[in-house]
Amino acid sequence: MALGMLVNGKWTVDWTEHDKEGNFKRMTTQFRNTIRNITPEDKGRYILYVSYACPWAHRTIMTREYLKLADFIDLIVVEPHVSEKGWYFSESFPEHKYHLNFLQELYLKNDDKYTGRVTVPVLWDSKEEKIINNESLEIIKMFDDVFRKNISPEIAPIFEQDSLSQIEEYISYYYENINNACYRTGFAKSQEVYNKEVTSLFKELEQLDKELSQKKYLMGDNLSAADICLLPTLLRFDVAYHGIFKCNIKRLKDFEFIQKYIERMLETNEIAKTYKPDQIKNLYYKIVELNPSGIVPLGQA
Repeated sequence: MALGMLVNGKWTVDWTEHDKEGNFKRMTTQFRNTIRNITPEDKGRYILYVSYACPWAHRTIMTREYLKLADFIDLIVVEPHVSEKGWYFSESFPEHKYHLNFLQELYLKNDDKYTGRVTVPVLWDSKEEKIINNESLEIIKMFDDVFRKNISPEIAPIFEQDSLSQIEEYISYYYENINNACYRTGFAKSQEVYNKEVTSLFKELEQLDKELSQKKYLMGDNLSAADICLLPTLLRFDVAYHGIFKCNIKRLKDFEFIQKYIERMLETNEIAKTYKPDQIKNLYYKIVELNPSGIVPLGQA
């Protein structure tokens, strides 16, 4: 995926996330710090840099809204398109804190010799002027722990302690077998790899549909972090993955219980307001290596 990266503070697109057999191998995130304590005086100190189109960023946006942290943590949104210099800002999507043009400038503000990917989401500390974390799952956990407990303690946790191990097991399992499996399918560089990945993906979707026929949410009657981590992929499936990633054996709307699950999740206003299908299509269909024309389809699968 042509996101580019920084090497010793210099931008390059001369890199790959593929092995020699054509398998997509995602590079790991590097900023893995945490926040131990906050006070009401920290309102506006932390900024979440995101794209509504990116599934990993989307899960952090949903969590911020669902846990009623939107008034406490600021949000800055990049353009739903990756340029030759990576994620960027514009008049429609301005960076109002430092008036940056590109997200890479924020990474360089943290470390002018940084080597690594420039990705969203980013949790930024504007007081210390440094990146706290750019791993979506860890950001979600911080939101549910230190932020929720201090800012919105009346909201039930999405990482319920009594069910924590099962929630984390679901998140890990579906990340590997559905979330990231869509990318492994879409960015496969050989027919053999594609056939293997798309077949495995739909086998998992069939199993998920059966599982959801028996319960309201992944953990039963209560929405949890497992649902918030799975949903962004499901919301992108018919909108983008079915077409641009060739995940097209079936549509998700052809899975009765997955479709009902999606509709149920979108009945929660805090989640529904974060779903931007036009931005999703704009991002994925403008991935040059998959769609050189850049034409964005009007319809969905």
